[in-house]
Amino acid sequence: MLELRPVPDEARTDWVPTLSERLDLLRFRHQYDDPEVSAASAAAFVGEVIGRTTVFEVTDGGAVVGHLWWGREGEDAAVMDVRIDDPERLDELLPQLLDLARADGRRKIGSAGVPADASRMALVELPGFTPRATNMLLRLDAPIADPGRLGLRDMSETAFAVFYADLVRDYADELHAAGLSREAADEQSRTQSAQLMPDGVASVGQEFFTAEVGGEPVGHLWISTEKPMAFVYDVVVREDQRRKGYGAAIMNAGALWCREHGHVSLGLNVFAHNAGARALYDKLGYVVTVDYRTLDVPDAG
Repeated sequence: MLELRPVPDEARTDWVPTLSERLDLLRFRHQYDDPEVSAASAAAFVGEVIGRTTVFEVTDGGAVVGHLWWGREGEDAAVMDVRIDDPERLDELLPQLLDLARADGRRKIGSAGVPADASRMALVELPGFTPRATNMLLRLDAPIADPGRLGLRDMSETAFAVFYADLVRDYADELHAAGLSREAADEQSRTQSAQLMPDGVASVGQEFFTAEVGGEPVGHLWISTEKPMAFVYDVVVREDQRRKGYGAAIMNAGALWCREHGHVSLGLNVFAHNAGARALYDKLGYVVTVDYRTLDVPDAG
């Protein structure tokens, strides 16, 4: 039977190289076009959070057969990384994970399944885990369809004020629908929006566009340009302009803009309840990089 054996607190930092290398390959590498920058970013992340987390050796009859990195993400307990020699045996660890979550008063356990890693995918595919959100990516050296008559122009200050108010409300609603409490969703939306857009429409590393057809606004697009992998934070087609193919056109126009400005890929996040958006991104050629799922903890405090 597999068991979790905690690494002593004083030995946690010894795990930074191993955890950094895994996160670099599984979650950071596709965000950068320079492997050294990617590795340094992963190491910085692990070094920052390692002191607030627990590292376990996974043992089988006393022999070490893997590891599990345990922490928190927002309201949830989180398996931040897991690797075992035989991923099909991960179900043996589930009762212990549930006990850890109960002891910490967590109502859910979250984990990011990565298609390139058998252990991480085997965990989130266990019975009881339900999808919350998926990160996807489009390589910009691939063909991108012509957006046709649709064009992007820089968002005005007036349009941004409306956009920001709507975004904070709508993002909170999305987070709540994805499983966060109402209070936590509202707080996370306000905090993240303020952090990402401290200077409004002029915020460094953020691009805000109004999408137009024949001079008429049909939607908007917000792209983060801080990394070689640009990232779509928000895309909306106006309600009175839907079912005309403008969602795909806006995404294609954004991808072309990113390629023209030197980005190697374009990423995005889609919540599990937004089946229509997910179908669009699949059609446009985006591939899954991270599949985040959660497990309810019975009898949690």
